Amino acid sequence: MKLSQWLCLALTVLLLAACGQAAESTPGPAVIVDTGTLQPGEPPAEYRDLKNPFPDDPGARRRGTEAYQALCSQCHGKAGAGDGHAGQAMDPAPADLSAPGRVKGLSDGYLYWRIAEGGTFPPFNSEMPAWRTLLSEAEIWELVSYLRTLGP
Repeated sequence: MKLSQWLCLALTVLLLAACGQAAESTPGPAVIVDTGTLQPGEPPAEYRDLKNPFPDDPGARRRGTEAYQALCSQCHGKAGAGDGHAGQAMDPAPADLSAPGRVKGLSDGYLYWRIAEGGTFPPFNSEMPAWRTLLSEAEIWELVSYLRTLGP
């Protein structure tokens, strides 16, 4: 093997190692509640009492539908069943948002939190991105409004 090939191989290995370390060393948000651990369905204190300002607004639901189809359906599926093409190989799989009682049983604060902060941290350890850097507060609430229409 020529020196240039060795250098190229070494550089590739170093870059791959750096990418792996960056992913491992980038922690999710530190989320601790009174019990010392965070349970699914239990948002952090700053999200717990949030209420959707657009609960019955058809315009907000329409805009939320558009945002969902553009940003979420690739993983969660067009109807929220967790069967989107990009989510097929994910572990854990994207949540089935259309399951009976799935979204209806969650608080506004929980839904806002999961959209805003994503799920790359324990206990979720999913590939759900944090949308707060891309979406405004109002746009996240519009998504919550749309999610409320999913499932029986």
